[in-house]
Amino acid sequence: MEGWRGGRSGSGPRSQSPSQRTSKPIAEQERYRWLAGDRGAWEITQTCPATLGVNLADREGDIQEWLVAARRREPPQRAEVSIRAKCHRRLAPGAPQRYVWAERQQTPSLGPLTLPLARQPERPPLQVTLAVTATPVTFRGARRPGGKLPPIEVSAVYAKEPSPPPGEAPVEWLLLTSLPVRDFARACTVVPWYRCRWEIALFFRVLKQGCQIEQVRGQTEQRLLNALALYVIVAWRIHNITMAGRAYPEVSCEIVFEPRAWHTLYTMQHHGHPPPPPPPLREMVRSLAQLGGFLARTRDGEPGIKAIWQGYQRLHDFIYAIETYRTVNA
Repeated sequence: MEGWRGGRSGSGPRSQSPSQRTSKPIAEQERYRWLAGDRGAWEITQTCPATLGVNLADREGDIQEWLVAARRREPPQRAEVSIRAKCHRRLAPGAPQRYVWAERQQTPSLGPLTLPLARQPERPPLQVTLAVTATPVTFRGARRPGGKLPPIEVSAVYAKEPSPPPGEAPVEWLLLTSLPVRDFARACTVVPWYRCRWEIALFFRVLKQGCQIEQVRGQTEQRLLNALALYVIVAWRIHNITMAGRAYPEVSCEIVFEPRAWHTLYTMQHHGHPPPPPPPLREMVRSLAQLGGFLARTRDGEPGIKAIWQGYQRLHDFIYAIETYRTVNA
C-alpha cells in the first residue's frame, strides 16, 4: 500500500472554518456524489443478495445525510457504510457538551489489534498495534438549510496507537459504520476493512493518472461506456500485477504474464535467451517496474503502481516492435 500514511498526519477531528461552511443544500454541493455513489452501491447489492455490500469512505465522506440515508433502508435492502470520521459531532441524548471524539477517547479498550502500516518515503513498512473500542452512538440531528436532520444511531469503532514511535503522531481512526459492532471480534473486522480503502484509491489512481480516463472525449454515451469498460480492465490488470508480486513473490510469473511478455522482459533485463522454466513473479515484476523508472536499489522496497503502469506501457511498445520485426523478416 504505497504512500498510505494510515492516519499519522492529520489524526483526530477536523474543524471547518466559517469560510468552508456552506448554506447550499446538500444536492448542490460537490460532496453529494457520495450520496449518489451510495445509491449505485445499493443497486449492486440488490443484484447480489447473498453478498454483504460495504461502501468505504475516507474523511471526505463524513456526511450525516449519507448515514441517515443508509439507515433508512432495512439491512437486507441496503449497502452498509463505513466512514472515517472527520466531524466532531455532538451526541444525543444527554448534556450538550458530549461529543463523539471525547467520548471514544475515554472508552476502555476492548483489546489490541496489530496491522501492517504502509511504506512512507521516510520509513519502511512496519507493524502498528492499535487499542480498539466499539460502541453504539446516537448523533443529534444536524441543522441544514430547510430543516433539521433526524437523530441517527451508528456504531463508532475507535482505534488508536497507544505507543507511537518517538516524534510521530499516533495512528488514530474513528470509523462510523451502519453495521452492528458490539464486540472486539466484529471491530477487528471493520478496522482492516478501512485499510481496503487504499486499494480502491490505487485502482482509481491508475484510471485517472495512468489511463487518463478524465481526458476521454467520447462523442456518444456508448463510446464513453466502451472506453470505460476497457480502461477498467487495464486498471485492474496493473493493480493485480503490483499486488500479486508482493503477495506471491516465488510463484511462476506466468500467473500474470503471458510468455511473450516475460520473454521480452527477461531478454531486455539479461541480454540473453529466456530460460525454459518461468522465473519467479517478483523478479519479473521488478524488471517491469525498471522499465517504468524503478531503480531497484537495496533499500527501495517493492515498486509502486506508477512504475508498474509506466513499465507496462513501454513493455507493450517493445513487444509490438519485436513482433513487427519478426513479421517483416519472416
